[in-house]
Amino acid sequence: MGIERDYLMRQLMMLFDVIQKILRYRKKGDIGQAEEQIKYFYACLKIDADVEKLGVAELLELLQVEKQLSNEHIELVAFVLKEQGELVADENRQNDLFQKSYFLLEKVDRESISFSMDRQMKLAELKQYLN
Repeated sequence: MGIERDYLMRQLMMLFDVIQKILRYRKKGDIGQAEEQIKYFYACLKIDADVEKLGVAELLELLQVEKQLSNEHIELVAFVLKEQGELVADENRQNDLFQKSYFLLEKVDRESISFSMDRQMKLAELKQYLN
């Protein structure tokens, strides 16, 4: 169990680092590099499905059942979906990505035993986008 926990912690730290790179590239306006990091993020989790084309229920099924991701992983996926939404110009695609992100974060928030201010801030930001 200890080895598995160490592996998961290393993986979460690596994914968090990728998310930081995505944020940094997006803020610099380097959309191409941000999109490459997003692809790398999904590749790290072995998610080869196009998450944009999946419905919310299908996405949750993929993440929870097929990939057996923890809530921590799902929360990171939600953060990446939000960043993907920030990168697209098409309002419909953006709204779809924000809805998926919001749904996943809500699910994690309901099931989590720990409070996360960052999660609450992301939820509030997404709610504002969606309204």
